[in-house]
Amino acid sequence: MLARLQIFWVLVIGLVSMESAHAMMNSLEWIEPQTSVRKRLNLESLFIEEQLPSNLWHKLKPFTVDGEELKTLLVRYNNSRYFFPNKQTIRFTIQGTGFVYDFNMETSQLKRIDQTIHSGHNFGAYQFYRKNILYSIGGEGMWSYNRQITYFDDKTREWEILRPKNQGPEAMSNGFQGYSDAENAYFTGGGDQKNYLENERIEIKRAFFRFDFETKKWENLGEINPSLPITEHRIMYWNGTHFVLMARDRLFIIDPVTNEIYIYRDNSFYFEGGNSSYVRNDTIFYYQNGDQGPVISVPVNALLKKASYFGTFYEKDYSTYYYGAIACLLLGLGGWLLIRNRSTKEIRLDAAEIKLLKRLLAEQNRPVSTQELNTLLDCDTKSQESQRRIRFMMIKQINEKIELHLDIHDCIERIPSEEDKRLTNYRLKQGTEKKIKELV
Repeated sequence: MLARLQIFWVLVIGLVSMESAHAMMNSLEWIEPQTSVRKRLNLESLFIEEQLPSNLWHKLKPFTVDGEELKTLLVRYNNSRYFFPNKQTIRFTIQGTGFVYDFNMETSQLKRIDQTIHSGHNFGAYQFYRKNILYSIGGEGMWSYNRQITYFDDKTREWEILRPKNQGPEAMSNGFQGYSDAENAYFTGGGDQKNYLENERIEIKRAFFRFDFETKKWENLGEINPSLPITEHRIMYWNGTHFVLMARDRLFIIDPVTNEIYIYRDNSFYFEGGNSSYVRNDTIFYYQNGDQGPVISVPVNALLKKASYFGTFYEKDYSTYYYGAIACLLLGLGGWLLIRNRSTKEIRLDAAEIKLLKRLLAEQNRPVSTQELNTLLDCDTKSQESQRRIRFMMIKQINEKIELHLDIHDCIERIPSEEDKRLTNYRLKQGTEKKIKELV
């Protein structure tokens, strides 16, 4: 029962953006399992605080921490994760450091329990409890990827290594990361991998792996379905059984065990995700608006009943069994050269993005008003806040894709309306029309 609770209430981790590592950490936060109230240890005031419905923080009572350890915490520029190893303890890990802190809720004392010396090698590692043991897998740092499976030994107070019987993936950072208690297995794939060269590029690896803790072996299950838009949409959650990929008005619900993808559509809502999230039963909860709220729920099992079958999640390539070694080598080399040449030129634009660009090209680049843009994006009936987020995300994504492939910065410009300077219009940057027209 204790092990289930540990997995049940683990904060969804491994999906935390690396950008968040650059913010000064001045508190250790968690979400109460029974009440879903956010609480924190304020490292500046040394008070336990809880978040009120007004988004203000209310002081509950003071806590204690060793002075030297407090200095260590305050100079770290990383996020923390939290777990509930038992009823009276909250365990915090500090991203990228290997530091482990236990907070005793009965004595209100925060104490570091690890003896880590070396750090900085596993930012973004996926962490979870398995059989009452805290594990940490993958991550990146020190200009390389961490391929190790480690676990925290409560007796020695050290991170120890688990040695697999075979080699696994080169990188386990972002993408799909999740531990299944029912399968006693860890899944990983669709993550980022940089080349760390002067001309740095980030590739998304579509190979999907499974690590079996019973056999201690990695298995390459196959390549992730190319129709799944993991390049365009990178917000993914794991609830212990299903991965959920958020794609604006769509959710892709993925079962890595049965190898099935289902798609759920909702034109009345905009799924965008948030940094702070947690799982209750099958439901994923996350905070919007800079973690201030509101709290959005994704009841996965209920949505599955309304979802449609999309396809398989991964598939193995068996072509090598039917071709000779020389033929495979030539085809592989030719395909690699073709993909490499095309990848530098092609831009994957979805239907909504193409629709907006065609309108901006029309009528000699006549500016588009905010009202017209809302209509083009089919969000004119939604709240003003939802309209603002949808406009911002659409223009941001188009600009990033065009800048990456055409080296045009801020291709879609925001300009004040000539009729009312308080209003904003949108148009293509002057001189870019010809290049954009070739895309659509």
